[in-house]
Parts: sequence; C-alpha cells; structure tokens
Amino acid sequence: MALLAFAALAVSVQAGWTQALDVRLLLAIGESRPLWATRIMRVASVLGSGAVEVPLGLLISLQLAKIRRRREAGGYAAAVLSGWALYALAKLAFRRARPHVISRLMHGAGWYAFPSGHAMLAPLVFGLGALIWAAPWPRRRRAALLAAAALSLLIAYSRVYLGMHWPTDAVGGLLLGTGWAGLWMWWWERSARARGQIGRDIEKVELTAR
Repeated sequence: MALLAFAALAVSVQAGWTQALDVRLLLAIGESRPLWATRIMRVASVLGSGAVEVPLGLLISLQLAKIRRRREAGGYAAAVLSGWALYALAKLAFRRARPHVISRLMHGAGWYAFPSGHAMLAPLVFGLGALIWAAPWPRRRRAALLAAAALSLLIAYSRVYLGMHWPTDAVGGLLLGTGWAGLWMWWWERSARARGQIGRDIEKVELTAR
C-alpha cells in the first residue's frame, strides 16, 4: 500500500498537481519558526542524514551478528544499503528542484528534492531496526516501533521546517521508506516459511529412510 501511495504521489508531483499546496504549506510553516523549535529540528535533521543513518544501520547489523542473529543482520544491512541506493535512483529519476519559498535554516541542502532521503531512510534504519532488534521481546516491540515512528515523522518534518524540502518530498520519502521496509519484511517472512518447509521435508525423508 505504501509503495502504491508513493507511486500515486510521484505522478501528482511530476504533473505539478501538488505545487500550489506545497507552496501554501511552506509559507504557513515559515510564518513561525521559534529558535527553540529550530534547534530541535536541526538536531533531528542531523540524526536523519545519511552520514548518521547508514553507519548506524551498519552498527545495528554488526551488533545483531555479534549476538548470533546473523541472518537478520545480513538482511537488515541489505535493506538499509539498498534503500540508500533506491532513494538516489529516485532523485535522479524525478529531478525535482529544491524549494526557495522560505529561508533555509540549515546548510547542506544537497541535490534533487523528491523524495527526501532523510525521510526515506528513517523508517528503514529506525523503524525496521526497532522491529528486528526488539523481535525477541514482544512487550518492548510496540514501544520501540512507536518511538521509531515518532522519530521518523520528526525527521521528515524537520526537512520541511528548515526549508530544505517541499512537504510532498517528506511524505514521499516516508512512503517509499516504509514500503521498502515492508517489502523486505515480506521477503524475510516468506524465506522463513520456505526454510521451515524444507526442514520438515528433510525430517520426513530421514524418517522414511529409517
């Protein structure tokens, strides 16, 4: 669903149907940006940068491997790195210019705008990371997911607040990142079921041989 929603949004952005709404939202946000909020948004933006998220994702993967959860470690690292490559390809495909509607409150806007790389990587690194890491502890899993979701939303909003992205860039990033994470989860679950079936088939063969 998230990937379909991203596709629909991407078509709308390319057709220019969202431009007027993007401008109105940016102007509304730019009317009030107090210093205390700006400081929080700058921190959130730094946390959502590839320079933080990708190394963090690899660190989580390494820790999973250290506690003998190697299959999860490899899958998580692949999801993060492939997501990193995917958003770069998406930016090249859409080539949307950055906004110049309100003043930018942070340096380093980067290249193309759609989708936001910060917003896309957040559900992968934090959301998927929380889901995998907390899997052995179901009671903590929901709290970890809620915290990851809140952080992802904050990171996405920070990019708009700081004047670095159009609102639809942030929404598109969240949708693409969530959809990519969901696709990897589907693949893992399918692989786990296949491994379980193979294990049962081997046991049947061994029992028959006896």
